[in-house]
Amino acid sequence: MLDQNIKKFLAKLSQSFLLFAPQPLGSVVKIKPVAEIGNIDWSGAMPLNSWKEIFLPARERLFDLKKNSFFESKTDYPATACIGINVLDLKAFTLFEQVFGRDAYYQQRRRNLLLVGYSAQWPNDYKKYKVFSHNWEEDILEHLVFDIFIIQLKNDKTKIYSGSEKGQLILEKYGLKNYTHLEFAGAVKEQGPDKKMLELKEKLAKASSHKLWNELDKICLACGKCSIACPTCFCFDLFDKVDPDKNCRERYWGNCFYNDFSKVAGGFKELDTVKKKIYFWYTHKFVRIPHEYSLPGCVGCGRCTRVCPVGIDIAKNVSIIGKIR
Repeated sequence: MLDQNIKKFLAKLSQSFLLFAPQPLGSVVKIKPVAEIGNIDWSGAMPLNSWKEIFLPARERLFDLKKNSFFESKTDYPATACIGINVLDLKAFTLFEQVFGRDAYYQQRRRNLLLVGYSAQWPNDYKKYKVFSHNWEEDILEHLVFDIFIIQLKNDKTKIYSGSEKGQLILEKYGLKNYTHLEFAGAVKEQGPDKKMLELKEKLAKASSHKLWNELDKICLACGKCSIACPTCFCFDLFDKVDPDKNCRERYWGNCFYNDFSKVAGGFKELDTVKKKIYFWYTHKFVRIPHEYSLPGCVGCGRCTRVCPVGIDIAKNVSIIGKIR
């Protein structure tokens, strides 16, 4: 059970914030608006959907055009608290902070977000996800962007961290003063980018002719569900809408598996086969993002494998590439 003080804290928080949290829905856990604090799932189970839907909406109006003048679209960004974000999803959010650091629309929405991370049954989580070390403060949390982080200990006790000034102010305001503050030390650790990530980057960049892509080409439906479910897929398309009364530009999630993703003037498409689309997606995750941000484009959440209708397992495929000599 969760500490009663945390439940009281969330009840107070709900008076000023719209709460989103993982909650049971049939046989799965999904992130959705919180109607009752008691509905929040504290098991630590990986939600089927990701927080990307809040951080980067699937559809977003950017600006309007009236009489040859641009006007920023008026969008209401309510104060929203994201409750129970696991470490892997915080890794994804930390990548988003690098990618959209200069995106005015993202930053406007970001200012109204409160990120509350959570880890269940610590320290067993690192065994479950195989990405943790024992030292949370130095090796994990100080390299993640968050406002508040709650660790569930044994005997229903919890340990609380703040990761920002906003987090500190909220904790103090609502009476949770027994916490440890951590300063963000950057997304990349002091010793540099992860060595395994760099090794995989080099191998995958040279593996375009590997037989794996032919094997996946035979079974992949190019449905794009993996990209939609992925918490780190951030590609988007821009659409200009022409209306007699109001012209505008909107941003939609892009998907490299869709037929028009790489289409250019004249109808030419670079990604004209399923094989090319799959290799493009993997190189984006494990080559281009590590090259540009020194961070992996995959956090290992397994959502893409869960939603794939033909059971393509990204962890298995990465392991195959990793064994190339």
